[in-house]
Amino acid sequence: MIVISYPRRPLRRPLFRLEFTAFCEANREAYLRYARERIDDPAEARRCVDTVLNTLEARWIAVLGSECPAAQVWRDLRAETGHRTIGPAGRAMKFHAVLADDQADIMLLHHHLRLSVDRAARLMGLADHDARALLRGAERNLGSLRDR
Repeated sequence: MIVISYPRRPLRRPLFRLEFTAFCEANREAYLRYARERIDDPAEARRCVDTVLNTLEARWIAVLGSECPAAQVWRDLRAETGHRTIGPAGRAMKFHAVLADDQADIMLLHHHLRLSVDRAARLMGLADHDARALLRGAERNLGSLRDR
């Protein structure tokens, strides 16, 4: 009896793995800086970002099919940091206590983390003009609070 052996197929990597890795590499540091601003414990901030990205990996293809993947990931990051934030500590929580979430985030990214408005917009999945409008609105709202 002759046994025919077929070469084994190499294990296929999940679809869009390279894109996922590139997305993580491009954004992880900014996500971590944002999480550190909102979460007092640096180790907890790192766990927060790791949780968001690990969860993202499992549903990456579905996220890619969404209207704006960056916006979806940003909402996940904001929600996860919100769950891990204890008490009204830090300037980030003050922003989130008095401004709408998107306004608080754009203020945090642009003014405290010193990211350009363009970079902050890309992270949040916003058009540049929308990010600038949010920033102007946030600055106006904070100015009116100071005037009281």
